[in-house]
Amino acid sequence: MLKFSGIDENRLRASWVSSAEAPELVEEFESFIKVLRDLGPSPLRQDYRKELA
Repeated sequence: MLKFSGIDENRLRASWVSSAEAPELVEEFESFIKVLRDLGPSPLRQDYRKELA
């Protein structure tokens, strides 16, 4: 569904980590944030107001 919508599939991640596993949870967040930063701005953040004018 993401690919069909033009959104990179790497922008969504599902992981099962218990809140009791704090180091693993932090690592998961940091890893995902790095992936998102490497991908750059979201294609959904385009300014559509220019198209409406």
